[in-house]
Amino acid sequence: MSKPKAAITPPAVEIETDADSPQRWTAKRKAALVIDILQGKTTAAEAARQHALTLAEVEQWKEDFITQGTEALRSHPRDLAQQFEAREKTLLAKVGELTLHVDVLKKAHRYLGKDLPEGISW
Repeated sequence: MSKPKAAITPPAVEIETDADSPQRWTAKRKAALVIDILQGKTTAAEAARQHALTLAEVEQWKEDFITQGTEALRSHPRDLAQQFEAREKTLLAKVGELTLHVDVLKKAHRYLGKDLPEGISW
C-alpha cells in the first residue's frame, strides 16, 4: 500500500480590487453624503477631501438638496415645469377614473331603481 498523497494547494492569488476607483455620483449617493453633513457626522470640507471632490461641489450639492431635495441631485433633473406637468397628468388621470366610477354607480342605481347616495345627483 502506498501513502496517500498530500493535497496540493495552489499558491494564494490576490484578487486585485480597485477600492480607490471612482464611483459614479448618483443622486442617492450625493443625498447620503449631504445627509451625513447635515447630521453632523462629517463636514463639507472633510467629505470633499475624503472623496476627492471640491468644496464648492459639496456645498452646491448641499444647497441643491436643501432647496429641491433629491431631484436636484440627479444627473438629468426634470425642471419644475416638467415635474408640474407630470403631477398634473397623474391627477387628471385619477379624476377621469373617479368620474368613470361615479357614472357606473349612477347607471347601476338607475337600472336597479335605487336612490343615489347622498351628495351624488343625477
